[in-house]
Amino acid sequence: MRTVVSVQGLQIYGYHGLCDEERSLGQKFLFTIRCQLADVRSHLDDRLDHSVGYDVLARDVSGISESKKFRTLEALAETIARALLVAHPAIETIEVHVSKVSPPMAHHVDSATVAVTLARSEL
Repeated sequence: MRTVVSVQGLQIYGYHGLCDEERSLGQKFLFTIRCQLADVRSHLDDRLDHSVGYDVLARDVSGISESKKFRTLEALAETIARALLVAHPAIETIEVHVSKVSPPMAHHVDSATVAVTLARSEL
């Protein structure tokens, strides 16, 4: 059985970006985390150790985002992906999307997003 656990639209205020202003003033970031779990025969045993709690995912992502100022969204997303794979043995593959809601650029866009996909076998 294949199972996916995801958290979508997690909003975290952070201090990431290439510009000094972004790293000093901060801005809102949106995160989507999609975890494909290790195969199990069934979830009918109703045990969370075959899964990962979405509240735990949100807490971990928030902690990582707040722990350091990243210059690129790619580095932030990969750091999150690696940390979640290490912390949660049930995750086989993880996809991390990080969106900058108000990117500093000449054109108006709703957001700019980077996505990183990482498998446990790639650690």
